[in-house]
Amino acid sequence: MSDTTVVTVGVDGSAPALAALDWAARYAFAREATLDVVVAVGWPGERQFYGGYRVAELKDAAHVDGEKTLGRAVARVRTARPGLAVDGRVSDETAVRALLDASALSDLVVVGCRGLNPAAGLVLGSVSTAVSAHAERSVAVVRADRVPGPEAPVVVGVAGSDWDEATLGAAFAEADRWAAPLVVAHAWSDVSRVGLFGSAAVPSWIEAREEADALVTGRLAGWRAKYPDVRVNTVVERERPAEMLLGLAPDAGLVVVGSHGRGGFAGMLLGAVARRLVHHADAAVLVVR
Repeated sequence: MSDTTVVTVGVDGSAPALAALDWAARYAFAREATLDVVVAVGWPGERQFYGGYRVAELKDAAHVDGEKTLGRAVARVRTARPGLAVDGRVSDETAVRALLDASALSDLVVVGCRGLNPAAGLVLGSVSTAVSAHAERSVAVVRADRVPGPEAPVVVGVAGSDWDEATLGAAFAEADRWAAPLVVAHAWSDVSRVGLFGSAAVPSWIEAREEADALVTGRLAGWRAKYPDVRVNTVVERERPAEMLLGLAPDAGLVVVGSHGRGGFAGMLLGAVARRLVHHADAAVLVVR
């Protein structure tokens, strides 16, 4: 990867994609980065004919439409952010393949969240799901109906794992860049050694809470010194991690979470907490790798 920061965003002309485009442009502009706009027009499962049309004819038509979509997207960015460097291309790959390939050369991939059937729990499109799970770099999933206010905090989950440093680094940088307060959240409901019966439970719960507080304090010490102007609040609760962060999301401008949670391992593509958040959080979610 070059020294130039690259932010890649997938666009298809839909409202969720335009929300992702605007978010990505704002993010890239603040970092003096290059914005890479990708419009993918391929589709899986090719056969020679689709109805009465040859695949080649459909591909040609799709590429023409893709060029138009790309032109509108680039013009939108240049109007809103005239100083931002913008590159763009139409890929003949599927959206998932194009964005996963781009992630190898990007610092961040941004995708929109498309609700398919919220009543049935399908609240994230297949492209967003696949990219957030498999991209080589960090991924931001943006929701079209969320416009946070200026005081909306950055919320970050601390799991007590080796990945906390990367997650906290990203969260502090975002809070500092936007002069936003930072909420550091840690849940400790899954402490396995807590007693279950009678008075033996009381000291165990007290000890667990003290350990959770100490964990958060220890994790934050160096970051507070590095970012002294960031206003930090901590939330330490006996709760499930995903439920805790989902509860904080509606008031947040951004939720930052590691791609792996406690107990994660190198082969895990997306931890359970990150997966719940990108599907259900009522805020933009940054999954840090």
